[in-house]
Amino acid sequence: MENKKTTFIWDIIFIIYLIVLIYFATTPKPPFNYSRFPNEDKMWHFLAYGGGMFLFLKTYFHRKILLYLFGGIIFILPIGSEYIQALSPYRYFSMFDALASYAGIFTVILILFIHKKIVLSILNNKK
Repeated sequence: MENKKTTFIWDIIFIIYLIVLIYFATTPKPPFNYSRFPNEDKMWHFLAYGGGMFLFLKTYFHRKILLYLFGGIIFILPIGSEYIQALSPYRYFSMFDALASYAGIFTVILILFIHKKIVLSILNNKK
């Protein structure tokens, strides 16, 4: 179990991440120019939400009440931010952006699930 200082630091990192993500998702104009290659924005959606899910699980996995609270926010944010973007004259709704975000979220969940199974398998074989 992590100590309280480390837990507090992870809390702060996740909250800052969440604020930055919500800010970038809801600003009238996109904060970055996504024109280096086709569908570059999908890659950034995948990485941003995948990274966010990693931070989220690292921060709240063992704290059930906060896990459910922030988990709900994480799962609503991709589609919610797309609907908010549809209200802006500079941005548009893209289901593919939301799907890329959810793909990042579920990829991290899958990787952590597989990692846990492998670690448990190794520990059981050592007995």
